[in-house]
Amino acid sequence: MIDPDGSPRDEGPGPGPTPTAAPGGWVGVVANPASGAGVGRRQAERLMAALRPLGLRAEPAWTPADRATLVARADADPSCRCLVAVGGDGTVSALINEKPRAPITVLRTGTENLAARHFQLDADPARLARTIAAGRTVPVDVGLANGRRFLLMAGFGFDGDVVTRHHGLRTATGVVRPTHRAAYVEPILRSSFTYRFPSIAVRVEDAGAEETLIGTTVFAFNLPRYALNLPFAPGASQDDGLLDLIVFRDPGPFHALYYLWRVVLGTHLKLAGVYHRRARRISLSSRGTVPVQIDGDPCGRLLPLDSAVDPSQPASRDVWTVEVLPRALRVMVDPSWSASPRPAPLVARRPFG
Repeated sequence: MIDPDGSPRDEGPGPGPTPTAAPGGWVGVVANPASGAGVGRRQAERLMAALRPLGLRAEPAWTPADRATLVARADADPSCRCLVAVGGDGTVSALINEKPRAPITVLRTGTENLAARHFQLDADPARLARTIAAGRTVPVDVGLANGRRFLLMAGFGFDGDVVTRHHGLRTATGVVRPTHRAAYVEPILRSSFTYRFPSIAVRVEDAGAEETLIGTTVFAFNLPRYALNLPFAPGASQDDGLLDLIVFRDPGPFHALYYLWRVVLGTHLKLAGVYHRRARRISLSSRGTVPVQIDGDPCGRLLPLDSAVDPSQPASRDVWTVEVLPRALRVMVDPSWSASPRPAPLVARRPFG
């Protein structure tokens, strides 16, 4: 199918049965050697060593080309137990954008490790090897923003500007440097006083529940996780077939920092200038240029309406469409894992008073 903006719609895994993992078999290990200040390769090697006594063979992929080949092989081979992302959230994002049909899991080595934390997957290779041997998987929704899949969230506006600035600082020398939480302080302050906060129109396209909201910063959350453990969408669920939409209305540095403080306190959803609802599909447009981040990485721009769009820059469009792909992914978790208690039904409130 084709989206209204002319781009092909990703409708999740293609037709046909998903291969079932067989006893024993092999595990694909997709590693970012530079993740976690260079510990990614060492952790991958430790995991492969820990799998061997459990009767599981490991096949590594160290480059993007190797990753694509490994995912294709895993999807065609029922003896593949799972694919492991060894790294941070960027490594997980790269893996899910290969559209794997085999289950995935995570050995965390990055900075925030939001996906791994949500599924209570830690940095112990031996423990993860036992989790893989046990073989429990859970279905998980995936978000889709203009053709790019996300597991955590997509952010438009002030948030996208902060992430873009942070990424620029990390890559200023031409080499991607390891990051840390304190590295976000400078981008937050700079964005607060230099970002122009253009208005963003958010059109909810769910049949029977259509509406248009206007704000200056917009989030679509799939999982209830954000950097620094900030509780932007504490009720988001990984398997409800919905995205949690949060729209911050008011522009300017005072409101940006005030909203951030209320998020820290966990009281932002009570504000008249913050709107929260759940949706399956939204589209976004603006009269200004709006930075976009997906799963914590810069991912292009929302351009002013009726802009001349460069076909060679698919991540810069004058309309962005964000939707959910229900249960498009399987994640391998510890047998004892359970999701947070499902939140009470969302009570709709009139947008912005």
